[in-house]
Amino acid sequence: MNIVQKLTLRHLQLNKKRALVTTLGIIASTALITAMVVGICSFFSFFGDIDVTQTGHWHAEYQDLSQEQIDALKNDPRIESVSIYDTDFDYSGICLHSDAKDRFKYGTIRSTNKEGILTKVVTDYEGVLPANKDEIAIEAEFLNRSNINAKIGDTITFDLGERYFINPDGTTTTIGGKYNSTEHFDKLTEVTCKITAILHGNTATQGYTVLRCIGDDFPTKNITSIVLSKCNYTALKQIEKITEDHGLTLYHYNTEFLVSVFAVNLNAGGIAGALKAGIGALVIIMVTAVILIYNAFGMSLTERIKYLGMLASVGATRRQKRGSIFFEGFALGIIGIPLGMLVGYLGAFVTVKVLAGAMIKVNMLPGAENVVGGIKVSAPFFMYVLIILLSALTILISAVIPAIKASKIMPIEALRQTDSIKVKARSLKINPLFRKFFGYEGEIAYKNIKRNGAKGRVISLSIGVSVVMFLTIIFFCKAFEKANAFEFNLPYQVYASSYVYDSDELKEIIESTDGVDRVYANDYILFNYKHDADDPNYIPPNDKILNPDYLEKGFENVFNDRTIALSIIDDNEFIKLLEANGLDKSEYFGGDLKGVLLDDFYRKPSKKHVFNEGIIGEKVFYDNQEANPPAVTIAGMVSFDKENFIFNMVPKNTVAVFVPESMYFEKAVEILGSDMAVKTLAIETKDSDKVYEELVKLYDDKTIEGFNCGNLESQGAIMKTVMFLLKTIMIGFTVLVTLIALANMVNVISTGIVMRRKEFAMLRSVGLSPKGFKRMISMETILYGARALIAGIPLSMLATFFMVKASNGVMKFEIDVLMYLLVTLAVFAIIGISMLMSASKVQNDEIIEVLKEDIC
Repeated sequence: MNIVQKLTLRHLQLNKKRALVTTLGIIASTALITAMVVGICSFFSFFGDIDVTQTGHWHAEYQDLSQEQIDALKNDPRIESVSIYDTDFDYSGICLHSDAKDRFKYGTIRSTNKEGILTKVVTDYEGVLPANKDEIAIEAEFLNRSNINAKIGDTITFDLGERYFINPDGTTTTIGGKYNSTEHFDKLTEVTCKITAILHGNTATQGYTVLRCIGDDFPTKNITSIVLSKCNYTALKQIEKITEDHGLTLYHYNTEFLVSVFAVNLNAGGIAGALKAGIGALVIIMVTAVILIYNAFGMSLTERIKYLGMLASVGATRRQKRGSIFFEGFALGIIGIPLGMLVGYLGAFVTVKVLAGAMIKVNMLPGAENVVGGIKVSAPFFMYVLIILLSALTILISAVIPAIKASKIMPIEALRQTDSIKVKARSLKINPLFRKFFGYEGEIAYKNIKRNGAKGRVISLSIGVSVVMFLTIIFFCKAFEKANAFEFNLPYQVYASSYVYDSDELKEIIESTDGVDRVYANDYILFNYKHDADDPNYIPPNDKILNPDYLEKGFENVFNDRTIALSIIDDNEFIKLLEANGLDKSEYFGGDLKGVLLDDFYRKPSKKHVFNEGIIGEKVFYDNQEANPPAVTIAGMVSFDKENFIFNMVPKNTVAVFVPESMYFEKAVEILGSDMAVKTLAIETKDSDKVYEELVKLYDDKTIEGFNCGNLESQGAIMKTVMFLLKTIMIGFTVLVTLIALANMVNVISTGIVMRRKEFAMLRSVGLSPKGFKRMISMETILYGARALIAGIPLSMLATFFMVKASNGVMKFEIDVLMYLLVTLAVFAIIGISMLMSASKVQNDEIIEVLKEDIC
């Protein structure tokens, strides 16, 4: 260690407060980087585990390959295994020879080679997986419900053929999965196979009840999937090269799994899109950290100008002076980076475990419950190396400019401090009106800020960064919550649904259940008029109704969201609604399906109209009615009534149309068929858990077709917990950065005040009174705060605007005036308290003694 480095360490020891603030900044930035990287890696790895349990082990798929092409893939050393799946749907249906009802003995079979079976079976099973022709693995539940008592080693005979629907136009559609009462089965052949394995809920083959080994038979209609020998971040390039080398056309990537090993196509959807947000957040963290740490190094340089000038006077080279700043960054980084990584890992561990647990519980991550061991908090080794490099890069960038300035310090200028203030006389000129309004002290405050130049900019920059970060994250939290919660205030706690023809029976069962207070129809359909960029074949509803001419003044943006909510309510409630608004019920029962439009948008009582009469007679409909909700004609408008519970069944800030359930389902059955029209019943109860447990028993009863139920109160409570955790994480991130910024700001202000002791003594020596001194400090507070807010608030608005634009309509741009006002008051309060507390330490100094001191 050379003399310059020893002196640098001694300087840090003498300035422990500033060194501590700088170290805290390094710890905070490293912790945030670590938490972000480890959190993303953990979740991505977990998503990969979920994908394996949902779809099996595969990395890419090709369609209808020839035998020669498949053989070439098998001989490619880059490929570990090749799976071949028969896609001849004429032979995908299966009917067991059993005396059970059709719905229990119908299933779907998947024929594949032994590699395909190995990659698709990812859960527990009995026996040995099929490896030879006509050996099968069968789901235990399928055997049980078909009343077949078979075990491993037994042979079983079944019919092979096609399960299908007959469409209204006479064409057929092949189906699989669960039995449907309107399906047909055409037997094409009879097959006898040996059971070698019994599966127990293998999620990767959901929809397929039997896996059959095709042996050496080659299916001409096929899907071929490959598993790479080395699946890492180069997987996408490997797959592209394999595809090119063999002259193939890629059918499908397993994007959800590949992203877990960071083989990411940033243009892909799904969780790959989350990486963009993660990279963006990482950049924000680094930029913020650079600004904060740079400020600390800048103040360090200001304090050490005379010291560095003395070093230069005794022969220190530019390299040594520059190295002094870099060594300071290195010394603080040695302490800050390891501590930051430890804090960040602990933060990521707690956050990921708690957040993932809550998300799994509320079923936000379908399939996660099947992952053995749950989520693992970890990251690849190279990611930890990346964290160290990013943290070191942050410190390096922060120190570059101060280091360059240090290298240029010359002995005479440093000792005389002639270079400490660079300002031209004309820049200190001030409008006479300024002094008239703010007094002599205000003029001095203004000129002080001008003279302090870089120091003043450091303070303003620290405040501005904190303001932008805080306001942006607060906006994101609120917008995210609104986008996901839709601000529902549902009056019911449990729901149950069934096919229309069984809904009356279901309602009777529910009404007879203990603890049920009320049961009524409630279905909610969202007509989304936006085109789907990911699905060019998607046909949205006819948007003729979204005519701005139908909107009253002040509500021109109501159709911007391009959605209309259709609420299907009990006939009795619909009639009450009509009577309350003076509408004739005879117009709505019989003939075409008609509804009423809620003449409200914000769900607040108001005498203002949102829509004009021109919208009466317009329709909410699809051009193609087949498989879509029936068309609804707007026949009238109703006013919002906060006492009417039906208005709580559609979210705020949406256009809402109400229709009677009897008329809606009459038309729905005509269009969709009785086996596709599903009715939902809302259940009000004071004991949702008990009622839900009773309803769950209907799953085993099998008497109610298409039955489903859910506990909204329980799900809502968990969802609120998840939202609270997400908000806590985001706000915690902002608060941490803001606290470091504030600590840095307070340090800069206090250091600046102390370094201006001689200046203050000179002002007092020419007659500045204690009252005038305080007034001057107060004016500096106002000017610093104003400069920071003038930049910070517009930048935060700009950031939120681009955030809203990037959300593709999910978020709405809103200005929270109260929040901006509170932030403004907080900024002035923090600066004022910091400056007054610091100034109190120097305002009682002895003038003569201070002027004698050789300080800057």
